[in-house]
Amino acid sequence: MKPVEILKQLVEFPTYQITPDKVERGMQDCAHYLSGQLEALGFQVKLDALFNVTAERAFDGEKVFLMNTHFDTVPPARDWTDALVPRQEGNRLIGLGASDAKGGIAAALAALSGLDSCRFAKLIVQFVNYEDNGIQRGGERLLGMPYFLSNTPGFRADYGINIEPTVRDDKWTVNLGCTGRVSFTVTTVGREAHSSTPHKGKNAIYDMVKVITALRRIPPGRFRMGDFEGEMPINVALVEGGRAMNIVPGECKITCERRVLPNERPEQIMQTVRSALESLRDVNVKCEFSPNVQLPYIVGKEEEVAELAVKAGECVIGYRPQLRVGLGRTDSMYLYHMAGIKTVIMGPGNRGHVVGENISIDRLNEFAAILGSILGQED
Repeated sequence: MKPVEILKQLVEFPTYQITPDKVERGMQDCAHYLSGQLEALGFQVKLDALFNVTAERAFDGEKVFLMNTHFDTVPPARDWTDALVPRQEGNRLIGLGASDAKGGIAAALAALSGLDSCRFAKLIVQFVNYEDNGIQRGGERLLGMPYFLSNTPGFRADYGINIEPTVRDDKWTVNLGCTGRVSFTVTTVGREAHSSTPHKGKNAIYDMVKVITALRRIPPGRFRMGDFEGEMPINVALVEGGRAMNIVPGECKITCERRVLPNERPEQIMQTVRSALESLRDVNVKCEFSPNVQLPYIVGKEEEVAELAVKAGECVIGYRPQLRVGLGRTDSMYLYHMAGIKTVIMGPGNRGHVVGENISIDRLNEFAAILGSILGQED
């Protein structure tokens, strides 16, 4: 099974959300396709209510190893009309999800198709839904991985790999963890007045300019590991304010996020934000932090799973992949914090969520070989 041919089939499935409570039929179709592929390879497969695919196969080795990624994608941009039509141009395969993360699935299936023996006692393969999307059910927003783990309390593995794009400038890297997130809203309260008599009011948007300036003065978080350095400032993401053009706005609200690096604590970030806002004068400001704080994590580079991924990469590509921390959120965060599974992140893609999303066929083939080496096919 060639990875590129598998990927072409996967791209054709529409696996994205239409509205908060409705998804494309392709999510179910893709889940059934993946289940059939894994069953044909000798795996025992289960699907849950969110169409998460979990497959297991026993071998004669030691320990339990998890291969995990997601098959859903973001919706295509309106002007990308042929997003579900895979197109090969030279050494690249173009299509929605080619990089994030269906390319990794294709490489995994290709590696598993030649698997007669394995270094592990049990291999668990998970193709999860609702990572790029969240579904509204019963007034609650559900994500695939935390839903699965919440409903499978005994789920365990010694360690694993979360297959997400980690190719940077066409070079392989291995992420030993990922960032968390703190999100918050800031509201400035002024006083409304007719725009013809602005001196009788207090412009909440002008006050919000002071707030944003104060937030931008906060030094970004920094994390360094070897020759990798990550930097994380506060992101002001949404702005809401004002009622009409002829009214001095009495209220303005911004929604912000700050990614949390592995060397930081969310409480420290929150306190820094509060202190910056408390220093403002003549501004009536309210700050509310979301209780949904996502924690970062990092696996030590001396851990067996990290050494296994780096050694396999070096064996296949001929150089040592750079060690990094993923600056975005992946499902590895839930595996680490909810199930205690030490998880590294590695995959053949680069940028997802863009028009013309594509993947290098060379990297695709290399990753199939890397997974084969991790599983012990080269021993």
